[in-house]
Amino acid sequence: MTSQLESEAPRPHTGVWQDDSAAIPRERSLMIAWWIALALGVSFIVGAVVFKPDPYSEIVRFIGDGLVVTFQMTITSMLFALLLGLLAGLGRTAPSLPINVAASLYVEIIRGIPLLVQLFWIYYALSKFLRLGPNLSAILGLTICYGAYIGETFRAGIQSIPKGQMEAARALGLTRGQAMRHVIVPQAVRIILPPVGNEFIAMLKDSSLVSVLAISDMLRRGREYASRTFAYFETYTMVALVYLLVTLVFSRVVHYIEQGMSRQRKDAPVTVMHRLSAVVVDFVIVDLIATPIIAAMRGLAVTPAMTFTLTAAVIGGLTAAYLLGFWSKRGQTPGMMSVGLRLVDAGGSIPSIGQAVGRLLISLLPIPGLSLIWAHPTLGAAPLQDRLTRTTMVRV
Repeated sequence: MTSQLESEAPRPHTGVWQDDSAAIPRERSLMIAWWIALALGVSFIVGAVVFKPDPYSEIVRFIGDGLVVTFQMTITSMLFALLLGLLAGLGRTAPSLPINVAASLYVEIIRGIPLLVQLFWIYYALSKFLRLGPNLSAILGLTICYGAYIGETFRAGIQSIPKGQMEAARALGLTRGQAMRHVIVPQAVRIILPPVGNEFIAMLKDSSLVSVLAISDMLRRGREYASRTFAYFETYTMVALVYLLVTLVFSRVVHYIEQGMSRQRKDAPVTVMHRLSAVVVDFVIVDLIATPIIAAMRGLAVTPAMTFTLTAAVIGGLTAAYLLGFWSKRGQTPGMMSVGLRLVDAGGSIPSIGQAVGRLLISLLPIPGLSLIWAHPTLGAAPLQDRLTRTTMVRV
């Protein structure tokens, strides 16, 4: 019997966990596949631009502003979809029959209609009574569609919390609303955050459908270039690869968010990937805050060069205030919080404003990202910004 069990035990070199139901890949196998896909995508894009700049270099420049539009539209729609999904999830778990029926009706109807049909209905059919612009129609369509799916995610997360939590909160004198706000929802958020991250990735890809509303997203820009030059293979190959790289990055970020929310392996070292994942989350938040500022800057009656300078100055100041404020007050930005990281000084306390300023300057100069090069154990174990500012990132 012992020899039989030993023969069935998982072996380190296989890269696969065995249980009674399935073969589950190890993290190392998943990382290898992710790195291969990322390397292939980057190699093809860089190689095409270097060795065949005509037309690939022009394609990259042409679809670049479309990627910005795609990204900003996805972030804005996701924010409103989260709010709508929270309301739908709370409605689906509400004891009030009318509220529960209304929320369930919204979820069932919207999930039964394809997103493309919803976009056409809002932009074309609804214009018989209310005319909306293409951007507003696209954001409204993405919000309503994904709000239903996120609502189901919230419902599942809320119902996964043991009912004893609600009973204990009520026994302490809290009302049902107070118990939901202070006890149930905070625990549910930790559970639903990874699925919501996956919904963000799905929305990022589905945002390509808004090109049918004459919005200059990345797919629309690629279609314009291809119809003008007839370089269909080159254009759509490049568009597909850019979508692939963006979704690969965010899929890895979602993975580290899931790890951070689980708060497992607190003693494991903080890697470059953990730090970069936190940076990506913070970039998304800053971009959301900066979107209306950028729109206002574009409306100024100044030269394009002056508009770019003003926008860069405002966004740079906003980013610096965002980082320094969180580092010196809490020791962690929302991005760091999502992946389970905290910035501390040598004594384990929140760093001072001077340390935060020094860390920010070292992170940016002379080349962004250069200060992370020493994070790998074989290169010195501690990043340059950690050594010079006497601060470090730890798991929480």
